[in-house]
Parts: sequence; structure tokens; C-alpha cells
Amino acid sequence: MSERKNRQMELMLAPAREKLMGRNIADLCEKAGVVYDEDTDDLLVPSLGEYIRIRLPDYTVLQDLDMWRHLTLLQYLDTADGTPLTGTEIGLGDMRGGLSRGLGFDKDIGLMFARDCREATAEDVARACRALGGRILSGSADVTAVIDYAPRFPITVRFWCGDDEFPPSGKTLVDAAAEHYLTLEAAGGACSSTVQAIIRGLQHSGA
Repeated sequence: MSERKNRQMELMLAPAREKLMGRNIADLCEKAGVVYDEDTDDLLVPSLGEYIRIRLPDYTVLQDLDMWRHLTLLQYLDTADGTPLTGTEIGLGDMRGGLSRGLGFDKDIGLMFARDCREATAEDVARACRALGGRILSGSADVTAVIDYAPRFPITVRFWCGDDEFPPSGKTLVDAAAEHYLTLEAAGGACSSTVQAIIRGLQHSGA
């Protein structure tokens, strides 16, 4: 990363870190469902099939993540209030205030599936979802997977294969309690990042 990009990233991340300073760690862990590693003074955040380490007390993310995911995980820690998940799935457009921006995210995600998954089979997509820690479920879609973007922010991915007449299609859904863990903008970014990770998995496998 260039020095300029480093500076830009630090300017973006500093306010997010500052909001977390002084938080009671036990309370934070309980509400966000994350683990505190006493040996290293790190928070362990399961995300997309890996553990993200966040160093205390300054909340520095130790892995090399893109800025949006970096920011989103910090926001998750700040916003999480421990509200139980409902088990009811909604689209981003159904979140509070989602009639404009949320529907835009839903449309963009659908376009990503149509554009980048043309050659993918159901088996390819299921494999890419499993690589992100996804749990494959039965459903009306060719692939239905639940992928944890964060411990209490599951994202349901539904994918339908294309054919000679129609391109592939897909969508993401979040739990109805999503706003207790991420804002609408951050939830849209989390869903987009998850779909991008699936697409990267397909590309790496040659699908």
C-alpha cells in the first residue's frame, strides 16, 4: 500500500477506533459475540471463515484487510448491543431507511452475480461459500448458504444458475435484527464484500 493510501486509511480509521476506546471489554465481547485472548491482548472476530485479530487497547486490525471491511468490523464492535437474532431474513431494502440505498445495494449485488458468475455451477458456488465458513442449506435456490460476516451478523446468500436464456442471479439477505449490529450502509458493504469474496473464490478455482 502506498504512503498516501496509508495516510487516507488512517484518517478514516482513527474516528472508528476512538469511538471504541475505553469500552468495557467483557461487555463488548458479550454483546458482539467475540472472544478476548488474554495471552495476546487481542479480540478474535470470526469473519468470512477466518479469525480477525484486533489488538487492544488501540483496536488495530492485525490482518491486511481492505479499508471497507476494516471499518465495518470496527463499526460492528461499536454498534453491537447483544439483541438476539430473530431468524427472520430480510433484504437490505427492508432495513430501516432502506427504500433508497438498501434497494440500490440489492440491485448492485444482483448485477454482480449476473456479471461474474456466468460460468459457475451450483457446486462451484457452494464450494466457494464453504471456503468462507458458509453452511449450505436446502431451499428453493440452486444454492442457499449462510455465511457469518461477524458472529451476530449472518448473511444468507441465494444463488440461481443461469442457462441459455437467462443469466445467473442471486441475492443476499440479513437477519431482521441487523440494524442492532451494523448501519444500513455498513450492512450493504458487508453483503457486497461477501459476494465479492465468493466471486474471488470462483476465480481462483477457475470456475
